[in-house]
Amino acid sequence: MQQINPFGPIAGRCYNCYLAARRTTGKTCRPAGTIMATTKHNLLRRISGLKKLLVCLAFGVLVFFVCHFFGVDLKSRVVLGWDAFCILMVGLSWSLFFTTTPHEVQEIVKAQDDGIEVMFLLVVTAVCVSLFGSLILLGTKGESSFNRTFHALVSISPVLFSWLLLHTIFSIRYAHLYHGHRLKENGGQPGGLSFPTKEQLDYLDFAYFSFVIGMTFQVSDVEVNSSTIRRFVLLHSLISFVFNTVIVALTINTIIDFVK
Repeated sequence: MQQINPFGPIAGRCYNCYLAARRTTGKTCRPAGTIMATTKHNLLRRISGLKKLLVCLAFGVLVFFVCHFFGVDLKSRVVLGWDAFCILMVGLSWSLFFTTTPHEVQEIVKAQDDGIEVMFLLVVTAVCVSLFGSLILLGTKGESSFNRTFHALVSISPVLFSWLLLHTIFSIRYAHLYHGHRLKENGGQPGGLSFPTKEQLDYLDFAYFSFVIGMTFQVSDVEVNSSTIRRFVLLHSLISFVFNTVIVALTINTIIDFVK
């Protein structure tokens, strides 16, 4: 008996494919939504770190010029453009974190990290822009209440987004060190970081390691057994300490001055 196609003429093609596959192999084709999601995830995995950086930079520049048409002052446009860059960069990175399995990390990690120079550039820029954003409030005296409130919000936002970007970039860098440089130190076997009761690591494991350092300036239950990674942990801890103390203290002081 011929089975009736319950779908329309277009969706019916996938339904017919489903019936044919089930009769011949017992397997079914993937739903269209699954195919689209897989394609999107594959695109995130194929794009290199440098291309992702350029796309995010272009987005930030676009936001900068869009804000110009709304009459936003120059300092605020720079900060808002940086916020847009950070949001897109963090969003793309964490989309990859959540859609990558431990088996896939080693294959794509090198394409997602284009070298230490790019990472250092992002880190230094994040710190400098956060300082710049906090200093915006120093020039708010004599302005209207609306402008002072707007500048207060604008000056706080890059601190948060730069903090997220800082530790996200370090997460990618740790993954690169674990799957790249570790091969030279450990005879081609995984090494450099030892997580308790877990051998295969995904991006979220490296993010956990990175953000713990960013919040506590030390490692928790992860053992570092690579001299190269240990040096990066030291650098990460120092930058995090400076970031969390100087930036937060400066922001609090400027907010107090703003309230007064």
